[in-house]
Amino acid sequence: MSTDTRNAIVTGASRGIGPCIARAMAASGYSLVLTGRSRAELEAVASLLKASGASAFPVEADITDPRAQDDLVREAEREFGHVDVLVNNAGGDPQREFDTMPWAENEAILRLNLLAPMELTHKLLLGMLERRRGHIVNISAMAGRLGFPFTEAYAAAKDGLIGFTRVLRNDYRARGVSASAVVLGAIRGAGQGQRTSDEMGLSMPRLGTSTADDVARAVIEAISKDRAEIVVMPGPGRLFKAVMDFSPTMAARMNRMAGTRATMEKVIAFRRGA
Repeated sequence: MSTDTRNAIVTGASRGIGPCIARAMAASGYSLVLTGRSRAELEAVASLLKASGASAFPVEADITDPRAQDDLVREAEREFGHVDVLVNNAGGDPQREFDTMPWAENEAILRLNLLAPMELTHKLLLGMLERRRGHIVNISAMAGRLGFPFTEAYAAAKDGLIGFTRVLRNDYRARGVSASAVVLGAIRGAGQGQRTSDEMGLSMPRLGTSTADDVARAVIEAISKDRAEIVVMPGPGRLFKAVMDFSPTMAARMNRMAGTRATMEKVIAFRRGA
């Protein structure tokens, strides 16, 4: 892809991994539209970036709302003229038992983690194709491949996001618009896993986890080197993911051996009592 793509939207930019991605992109020369649901947090992130000399424009938006997406695109184009890069980072999961959640809650998980990124991509794609340049980065997760406990809808959405990215890349790369999936393992220091650990008074181990800065570097690499897929986890991440694909039953055994299932059962018990 062309290295002169410089205007970007980053979703989920108000907290967690989002601000780290925004800082890395600003340092790489991108002008940024930052979006999330907390205006105060977005403005704080934008102010810090502006203080370092970056161009950052906060837009409060719930990206699960199609009308809010339309407003976001209009604001971005009004501010910068066009959008070259979209980083679909917003996501999350309530970490509760599938059978105890109302179906509407499962649909909301799918909308946030899969449908909203697809819809926002669809709204920006035509302009990218007209300019013959653009890049979509979708932040996915190993949840589906690892059979991560109690994440049925979330795992389905994140695996779906990988499939969407692969087909989008294959269909439009020759026309100037590429796509990359950044697939996350456990992230410490920021994001949902760290928030859950803090909420329960647990500590995330350094062994087997990555940092939000690792994710940010992967996003920059995905765009600058036009990588189809980057797995962010210690060791040979892509090989590990391939093994999980080859032997799905291994994931359940590994979750038990690593204590993942026991930890998630504690989370579920905590959610029940909350």
